[in-house]
Amino acid sequence: MTFLRGSTNYVWCTTSVLGKGATGAVFQGVNKQNGEPVAVKTFNQLSHMRPHEVQMREFDVLKKVNHKNIVKLLAIEEEQEGRGKVIVMELCTGGSLFNMLDDPENAYGLDEKEFFLVLRHLSDGMKHLRDLNLVHRDLKPGNIMKYIDVDGSTIYKLTDFGAARELDDDQQFMSLYGTEEYLHPDMYERAVLRKSAGKTFRATVDLWSIGVTLFHVATGQLPFRPYGGRKNKETMHVITTKKKPGIISGIQTTEGGEIEWGEKLPDTCQLSLGAKELVTPLLAGLLEVDPHVMWNFDRFFNEVTAMTSRRCVPVFHVNQLQHLRLYLTTDASYEALQSAVASQTSIAATSQILLLDGQPLLEAVATDTPVSEYPAIAADQPLVLFDKENNDVTPCRVVPLPKFPTIPQTLSVENDAILAKMACSVGYEFKRRVTSYSMSCALMEHAVRMLTLVLKTELTRLKESLEASQQLSATLGRQWSLLAVSQRTSAALLRQLEPAQRATAQALAELAEPVRSLEEMLKTVAERERSLSETNIPELHRRIVSETCLLVDWRGRVAHLPALKTAAARAATYTAKLRDSWQHLLRDRTARALTYNDEQFHHLEKIKLMGTSKSLQALLDGEVMPTRSSMAELLSDWYKTAQTKYIKKEIASTDLVQLEGRLDELAARLGEVQQRYADCVRPISGDGPARPASVRRSGNVQKEAGRHLVTGLGDLEVAQADVWLALQENETLVGQLQNLVGWVVQSSLPPQDVIGEQ
Repeated sequence: MTFLRGSTNYVWCTTSVLGKGATGAVFQGVNKQNGEPVAVKTFNQLSHMRPHEVQMREFDVLKKVNHKNIVKLLAIEEEQEGRGKVIVMELCTGGSLFNMLDDPENAYGLDEKEFFLVLRHLSDGMKHLRDLNLVHRDLKPGNIMKYIDVDGSTIYKLTDFGAARELDDDQQFMSLYGTEEYLHPDMYERAVLRKSAGKTFRATVDLWSIGVTLFHVATGQLPFRPYGGRKNKETMHVITTKKKPGIISGIQTTEGGEIEWGEKLPDTCQLSLGAKELVTPLLAGLLEVDPHVMWNFDRFFNEVTAMTSRRCVPVFHVNQLQHLRLYLTTDASYEALQSAVASQTSIAATSQILLLDGQPLLEAVATDTPVSEYPAIAADQPLVLFDKENNDVTPCRVVPLPKFPTIPQTLSVENDAILAKMACSVGYEFKRRVTSYSMSCALMEHAVRMLTLVLKTELTRLKESLEASQQLSATLGRQWSLLAVSQRTSAALLRQLEPAQRATAQALAELAEPVRSLEEMLKTVAERERSLSETNIPELHRRIVSETCLLVDWRGRVAHLPALKTAAARAATYTAKLRDSWQHLLRDRTARALTYNDEQFHHLEKIKLMGTSKSLQALLDGEVMPTRSSMAELLSDWYKTAQTKYIKKEIASTDLVQLEGRLDELAARLGEVQQRYADCVRPISGDGPARPASVRRSGNVQKEAGRHLVTGLGDLEVAQADVWLALQENETLVGQLQNLVGWVVQSSLPPQDVIGEQ
């Protein structure tokens, strides 16, 4: 019997089966000219019995479509020996999505990244079909292929257009196609239950099939499952038609039992909480019987585009050891990020400590910076989230792991293969848990380093700011002293002069009250400085920055714990061994009859499978989980200390900001009073009309005093300008001001000979 068949340019072997359907089969073949592998779809006798226009429809559809998310048509050729036409397509080496979901690794659905890839590619492929007014009518995981591109990237492609046809949104059709688990309830009623003859359907039936497919991809299970599966057709119809809006699953676990309705994806689903919040409404909109409530294609495409264009921000919630994923719109602000955190953790925005790369997130980005412009944030270097109000570290509740099946010693190739597959799927769950817990331990270490680094950086800044404020406060105090002496001396001197200067003397005297007000402000600043010193910034700085007490404390606490750096790799090795055992027992099931030696190897493989299962469980239960639990307890104790210091730092920072504000206000008021003083004394420095000798002598005194006062004013103005510079640069002018003090002491006394003449 020959297994080799061909057409003009292609050849294939009937033993290389890629898939089979009701109307034909798909084989792997090659191009005769260049040896490139291809997929060849052939048709059986049942297919040839269909009307000619129906047979030609698939060819016509494939000639119209041209999209990266639809399997590419290479040729339509006549098979040799007159067996009819064959369709030659590009080969998708990753197999079908159904085969992927049937793999033990995906028993609970695809991982999050792969799910969103399927979602986007499925949507893009369907949009191309709708742009051409085409309806697929047989959407399911088996008709979605995984293609590996030349660069190693994955592309999911729609295939099998045997049921496809042109159909506008408002057109209807009556013919029946599809796989019953994925059929819209109306089509199920007619095709499976043989009811409602003459009922018509619209293109939106594809949306229901998409909803079932996406639920299957996300969970590894079908959403609607009556007890007994396909045998219980009536209950299946009841589940899909009687469910309330918002319900996305219905499961019957006992014969005639109650149906368990679900509004959420199951806990076993691998999607994160953030992803579930996006996907659940989408499934609810697709899995809706009422055409007035069910989403249309445009909304589906728009929602998927918006969903898949969001930025994923990984966050490690320290207090619950949670690995979070925030899916934020690209224009989302810091406030939106905080809201998303609050939604998933119930931590109010005011209580969130968000750290990135050793600094508060708000130092890396501004409050109005869109998420699209945030720096790269990786899963192993995520945002670190502490709860400012809660210093407990209590791991969040996790889904209990499934148990490894018991493998009986008796030989049963059928049952052994089934149990081995179950053990393999459980092994993958254990591997994921080991990886997650190991990462939690690594991220606890990371979180400690980040919080310690933030405290060190901010305490260093606070210490420097406090020292600068103290220097500035001293400088302003000296400035005030100079002004007070000048004001009193000038007022007293001018009172001795002629009546014409009495107004100036009065104006100078009126400055006494503003000067006293400045003194009160200086006292307030001094009180704030004393209050700030009570927060003990220098001591905190010494302990945390100089002596690194927090980091030393943490390292001392965890020094006895075993390292888990190789735990994930060991779990992967054990899982690979479980998979090898399953494959071995699967081959034995295919052989059915085993020789004596084969039976011995079969038995040894079962022993190895059980031993590997125990090793994997021991790794998780005896090493990884205890280490994680111990580290969480130690972190809880450590964070109580760190939180206290963090709060002290926050209080000190607030007080320092207030002190700096008062210093700014004091400097501004001091400048105003100095200016008023300058305005008072400047007019008396000019020459006046001739006076009698006695008066002229007094005038000389006046002019001399005026010149001294103006000279002093110039020095004061220079000093004031330097003070403002000090506000900006935190520099001191003590040396300059000491010289100024010397001048004030000298200029405050009139010349001896003048006093004698008076």
